[in-house]
Amino acid sequence: MRQQIEFTKNDSIAVIAPHPDDECLGASGALLLAPSKTDIFVLTDGSHGSEERSFEEEAALRRSQFEAEMEYVKPRSYTWLGYEDTKLSCHPECADKIDFRPYTIIFLPWTKSFHPDHRHAASFCIDAIRRQGAKSSCYFYEINAPFYRPTHYIDITGIVEEKRRLIGFHGDQKKQEAITLSLNAYRAAQMPNQPETKFAETFEKVEV
Repeated sequence: MRQQIEFTKNDSIAVIAPHPDDECLGASGALLLAPSKTDIFVLTDGSHGSEERSFEEEAALRRSQFEAEMEYVKPRSYTWLGYEDTKLSCHPECADKIDFRPYTIIFLPWTKSFHPDHRHAASFCIDAIRRQGAKSSCYFYEINAPFYRPTHYIDITGIVEEKRRLIGFHGDQKKQEAITLSLNAYRAAQMPNQPETKFAETFEKVEV
């Protein structure tokens, strides 16, 4: 039985995004339902996200797209760490740039995600959370690769068009909208006792 994640007035939320767009693909619920409580950390520059542009051109484009999204969402803060896309495995220190202790909730990429940057980001951040002694509730979010057994969810039925808009800021990653929203619809369909839920983001609780 999946449990619903509900944000309270006392929550402080961190979303860890290996690439600029992962934050809205996997954790739009936090961005759209609790922006004033949410800090976003983008670890890489997204420079390897296209075969049509040079790495430098793609990095500049991905940053401008991300900043446009942030201007629209207006989270409490966002941080661009700018490590090279696909090379995060060489930078375990990236997680030490983040103080995890103030956060009550942390959203992380999945350790079994298709992309190696996602896997390394999750591993490095979990290690840092443990070293720092953070007492946060931590959740993996899913992108492309579905979880085996989701433990939690956020009903995004009422904000799915806003999620679509956030994804749309990242125009060079066109395939992600269909993949992501189809996964969200599939997850909702797995909850037949909640027919009013048409789209859901699902998460896996992390023991840290």
